[in-house]
Amino acid sequence: MAQLAIYLDEDTASRLDAAARKAGKSRSAWVRELVSERLEDRLPDWWFDLLGTLEDDRTSDEIIRDIRNDSDQHERIPHVR
Repeated sequence: MAQLAIYLDEDTASRLDAAARKAGKSRSAWVRELVSERLEDRLPDWWFDLLGTLEDDRTSDEIIRDIRNDSDQHERIPHVR
């Protein structure tokens, strides 16, 4: 398995620790899962938990099409803090 070293500022490292702890995972496992999800050509599993929680006039097919076509969509999804 390949290894990767990254440098994080203290605030980011603290937020990473909190997110990993909340998920019950190590730092490495949490980051590895996030990277894997980001590199896959599909919607992440957690996205489906949002279905039905937002009001929208579009059909589900239109919403999914718009999300897939919007390359900046990941910037609008709130990050774990």
